[in-house]
Amino acid sequence: MSTHASNFKVGLFVILGLALGVGAIAWLGASQYLKGAEKYVTFFNESVQGLQNDSTVRYRGVEVGRVKAIRVAADTRLIEVLMEIQFQGDLSKELVAQLSTAGITGITFIELDRRKPGEKDLSPKIDFVAEYPIIPSRPSELQRIVSTLDSVMQQVQTINFKMMGERLDKALQGVEKLFTDQRLQVTMERIADASVKVDELVGRVNRVLNQKSLDGLVGDSRKVLAEAKAAVASAKVVVDQLAEDVKQMDLGNTGKRAGRLFEGLEQRSYQLALEAQLTMQNLRESSESLKELLHNIKRNPSSLIFATPQPTSPRQEGRQQ
Repeated sequence: MSTHASNFKVGLFVILGLALGVGAIAWLGASQYLKGAEKYVTFFNESVQGLQNDSTVRYRGVEVGRVKAIRVAADTRLIEVLMEIQFQGDLSKELVAQLSTAGITGITFIELDRRKPGEKDLSPKIDFVAEYPIIPSRPSELQRIVSTLDSVMQQVQTINFKMMGERLDKALQGVEKLFTDQRLQVTMERIADASVKVDELVGRVNRVLNQKSLDGLVGDSRKVLAEAKAAVASAKVVVDQLAEDVKQMDLGNTGKRAGRLFEGLEQRSYQLALEAQLTMQNLRESSESLKELLHNIKRNPSSLIFATPQPTSPRQEGRQQ
């Protein structure tokens, strides 16, 4: 009996020692894992289907905590999610929570991210006191898409498609009436006639600005200048000859010859001056006529297109008289 009793005590002692060792290891591991972890709560105004207890809480893809409880909030409107997070800093002011889905697996988790400067606060309003610090939340990407589509559909519903159809039908009828109107065809014919007259006008202007006519006027002016130059040279020769005669001949005969020479020179110079003046006047009048034609074209082109006679200028009336 004593042998069996001692074996029982030894076995019991070993079992108790193993149990204490396993408990100590479990306690040390749990304390190490939960070291620095704090509880936070966030509220969602949407479905949290797929989110479960012990779902991961990630900060930009890195696991920083776990979901501890999911329940309906005190106002029976929002969904309260209790989290245990191991992260440094004031999470309630620096971070924002959002429901996310991991690829095609459909596993839902809570994604934490930092607030962007100037970002609009989309977290639901809380009108009750929470047990733990609150991390603000924002709608998930799927919820945002659904909200946007809903807003678009509401705006589409406000559009009066019937009125738009009636206006479009009236506009098409107006276009059809315009293209079938006889006045449009007449207008197109007038435009075609005007194009022909414009071509004729361009031909007339080209004839007026013919290079040969201008060359003729320039040639006449050059001829007059050459004759004037020759007259000046002749006068110089006469003066030189007169000076020589004064030296060799008597003063009386020299005076008579000089008088006759000066009279001939005066007549010749007067004739050349008249010719030069007439040529320059013709050149000036031609230039003014050209300027007047171009001015009339610029000021009143319709009169030239439709061949309407222009009133006679005072200069032309004086020339005709």
